[in-house]
Amino acid sequence: MRFVSRLGGIARSAGCAALAAFLFNPAVHAAPLDVTFQLDWRFEASSVPYIVAKSKGYFAAEGLNVTLNVGAGSAATITRLAAGNADMGVGDISSFVEFVGNNGRVPAKAVFLMYESTPAGIFTLKKSGITRPADLKGLTVAAPVNDGARKIFPLFAQAAGLPPDGVKWMSVEPAIRETLLVRGQVPVIAGYATSALVSLQRLGVAPGDIVAMMYADHGVDLYGNAVFATPRFIEEHPEAVAGFLRALARALKDIAADPQDAVSRLKAFDPLIDAKLEALRLGILLDRQIVTPHVREAGVGDIDPARLQASIDKLVGALALKSRPDGRMLVDMRFLPAQAERMIAPVAAK
Repeated sequence: MRFVSRLGGIARSAGCAALAAFLFNPAVHAAPLDVTFQLDWRFEASSVPYIVAKSKGYFAAEGLNVTLNVGAGSAATITRLAAGNADMGVGDISSFVEFVGNNGRVPAKAVFLMYESTPAGIFTLKKSGITRPADLKGLTVAAPVNDGARKIFPLFAQAAGLPPDGVKWMSVEPAIRETLLVRGQVPVIAGYATSALVSLQRLGVAPGDIVAMMYADHGVDLYGNAVFATPRFIEEHPEAVAGFLRALARALKDIAADPQDAVSRLKAFDPLIDAKLEALRLGILLDRQIVTPHVREAGVGDIDPARLQASIDKLVGALALKSRPDGRMLVDMRFLPAQAERMIAPVAAK
C-alpha cells in the first residue's frame, strides 16, 4: 500500500493524471466480474451493439467479462432470465409483458430501451396489388405460430379497421416464410422487418417490389427490444448494470458513426455471417428502430412509463393475458448513463 501511495504521489507531482486515474480506479485492480448476457437470436446485426462493446474493450473497461449466449427468440430470453440462467439479456418488451401477465411474477427489469418501436409488420409483393391493410381481408397470412408479429396482429387489425379474424393464418417454419411468398404460394407474410426485408432481398426481390405495412406506421404504438437485468443481479451488482449500459451507449455511438466497421467486427466474431446481408439488416435497425427522431432529440435508452402502461393495457386484450401488469414494476431506469452519453448522431453516409 505504501508503494502504491508513493507511486500515486509521483504521478500527481509529475502531472500524470492518466496514471493517477489508473492507480486509483478500483475497476482496474479488481478481478473482472463475469456477466452472462442472453441474446434473443443468432449472431447477426441485432447482436452488433454487444459485440462492438466487447471487441472494443468497453465492457472490460467497466470491469466486466461479458459472455454472449446465442438466443432462440425473445420468449426464450425471458424464460432463461426467469430460470436464473443469465444475468442480463435482450428481448422484446411485448414478450416480457406476456410472461409477467401470464405468470404473475417479474423475472427481470427493463433497464435500457434498444428499439423505439416494434419492428413487426405485414409484407407482400408489389405485383400482388395489395397496398393497404383493407386489402388483407379474407387473405391467408403465413407466419410461425409463435411469431411476434402474428401474436400482436389483433392490435394492427384494430388500428387499421380490420376485424380480428379478418385473415386466415398458415403456420410455417421461419426458414421458409419468405420463400413461400416469393414462389407465390402465399399472398402475404407476417414478421419483423429485420427478417422479412432482408430475406426477401436475399431471394432476389428488389426493394421497390416489396410492400411493407409496418405496425408502427399504422397506429400500433408498442416498444420493441429492451435490455433486461434480473432483480438478483441488480441487487448484488448495481455498479455492473450501470457499467454495462455505459459500455452499450458507447458502442451505439460508434455503430451509428461507422456501421461498416461494426459489421466487420461482427464478421470477425462470427466468420460464417454474410457481411452484405448483415450490413443491410443493420441499416434497417438503425434507420427504423434505433436512431429515431425521438432518440436524436432525447437520447437512446429511456422508457416512458405512461407509454409503456398504455401498451400493456392493449396487450392484455390482444394476448389474452391472465392479469394486467403494472408497468412501474417492469422497469428500472436508475442505471441509465447521463443523457449526453446517450445522444446518437445521425448515421454517417457511406
